[in-house]
Amino acid sequence: MKALASALVLMAVIGVSPDLARADATEYASNKEGWSPEGYLLSLGVGAYRPDPGTASFDLVYSGNGPLLLPEFDFFLYRIPFLGPIGIGVAGGWASYSGTACLASSAPGTCEGSTDGAKFSLFPINAMVVLRIDALARRTPVPLVFSGKVGYNTVFFKETVGAGKSTGRSHGFGWAAQIALELNFINPRRANALDEDWGINSSFFFFELAGSDANSRAPVGDKLYFTGGVGITF
Repeated sequence: MKALASALVLMAVIGVSPDLARADATEYASNKEGWSPEGYLLSLGVGAYRPDPGTASFDLVYSGNGPLLLPEFDFFLYRIPFLGPIGIGVAGGWASYSGTACLASSAPGTCEGSTDGAKFSLFPINAMVVLRIDALARRTPVPLVFSGKVGYNTVFFKETVGAGKSTGRSHGFGWAAQIALELNFINPRRANALDEDWGINSSFFFFELAGSDANSRAPVGDKLYFTGGVGITF
């Protein structure tokens, strides 16, 4: 995971590193039209995720939003003219929460702390259809890209309370909406060189809002969560 994050950040930094020789605007426009087609997207998001439990017991034991790490890989199948590519994607990540287990003698709605620690871990896997609207970034000077995603979420979970362990899986519908800032405009010549040498069309920063209804067997979905991070298309 650390290696993936380092690689993505390095590629993004390379794409925006300043070049003393500024690219000629006309030259950039002509080269931009000849860039290699975008077929794939790789990103890494970091955010906050918290299940929406049906009871208050989760909130009594675990506090705060668990940190969420969510890498994603998209494969574009077709480019819709004057709009952008559409394809399929998969994301898989991890979130974790820790707290203190409640005594069995605790009154309803309260938690009298025990000597046992508690840990709850989530492993979401999202399969989705992705539409990436990049017409602004491709046809105007505005470097913004918008993405919409719908699909199916499966969340594996594991809870450890003292010496006891339990595991399970839940699933449901999921969605996401993303806005991304492409970084090619900062140094067009360097961005073009990355495409020619490595096939990296663009690097970008993004912010994404998402929701998950993965509550079929256990309430582990989050109706509204967010991630932000860095990615590349190639």
